[in-house]
Amino acid sequence: MGKAEKLLARLFGPARAADMRSDISSIWRRGFAAAGRYKPIPAQETEIALEDRVTFKGDAPVQIADGAHEQGRMVFRIPRPSHEEAANIIVTPNGGVWREGCYEERYSAGRPGLRMLMENRRPKETLPEAVIIQCAHNDTYGDWVSEYLIPVLREAPLSAPLLMPAKVAAKFYAKRDLERLCVDWRSIDRPLLIEKARILRQQKFFVHFPENEARLLRGIFGEPRYPARPGGVVYLSRHGEVSDVAERHYPSLLVEDLVKAAGGRVIRTCEASPESYAAVAHEAETVIFDHGSAFYNTLGWPVRRVVEIVDDAWWNNAFLMLSNAIGVNDYTIIRGDRGDRHVKDMLAPVLEAPLDASAAT
Repeated sequence: MGKAEKLLARLFGPARAADMRSDISSIWRRGFAAAGRYKPIPAQETEIALEDRVTFKGDAPVQIADGAHEQGRMVFRIPRPSHEEAANIIVTPNGGVWREGCYEERYSAGRPGLRMLMENRRPKETLPEAVIIQCAHNDTYGDWVSEYLIPVLREAPLSAPLLMPAKVAAKFYAKRDLERLCVDWRSIDRPLLIEKARILRQQKFFVHFPENEARLLRGIFGEPRYPARPGGVVYLSRHGEVSDVAERHYPSLLVEDLVKAAGGRVIRTCEASPESYAAVAHEAETVIFDHGSAFYNTLGWPVRRVVEIVDDAWWNNAFLMLSNAIGVNDYTIIRGDRGDRHVKDMLAPVLEAPLDASAAT
């Protein structure tokens, strides 16, 4: 996120700032589309339909306008193919894909703003064959797992070298995961002409994880190998963490104290290692976490109950959907912005109640 985007997020909040950026970018997209230089994903391919409903307990985040304690899992009305083939396309460092002078959104790493539409696209090198990934978001670790790692896991072994947008390729976790999977890959550090491209398409709507993608992720994060200790609690605290996309605040120190007093374990995600996650997996009958992508590290744990602490300024239903997809249905949300007393009152029943009891109402 650039300086201007961060300033907008501080002034108006991350959700409103994102809407403002999209409104501004839509002006440029309309102009480029009228000039034949931008081709959006066809409207019929973006239509969505309700597949099922996922319920939760506790607080309804403010982003749910009607305050309902459920979220619909949406799917594309027309299922997308896992991949497509394209000839003689140009990919740019930001992940844009151009063909015959037109930006092709259905193959690119995101809907373009002016920066991507004006990016240099004169190819500096020609590749006979390569794999690229079509996606909508690529800022955070959560975006990496949801929109890059899943298509790679679905397609592996890849038929050609994988090309990654420069910003994504620079992330340590991208390098770590691709090396772990023995993927032949490189950064798009200059415009490249690909004579034969295989484009891995996003198949799910936003972060509405289906069961098949949860199974793919467990292939790399692991499967639970044994039941958790009855009554065990682990808290993933974001104390000390800095977000890639939006400033947000959680009552982390308060929750740390409450969990420790109840005999639970605390992991501060800003300093956690794979070994520290593995060391507490056997305790994780109940997982409490501040909304954030550290939750992915629990996919190999024997979790049976989840409590999500949320910030009013920033929430999406990714982890609710993912928990449901792996079969964890005892899910409680607590709004940290409602104050310490509220957090204590909501969390105490969860820590005291037997599994599957109504821990929050």
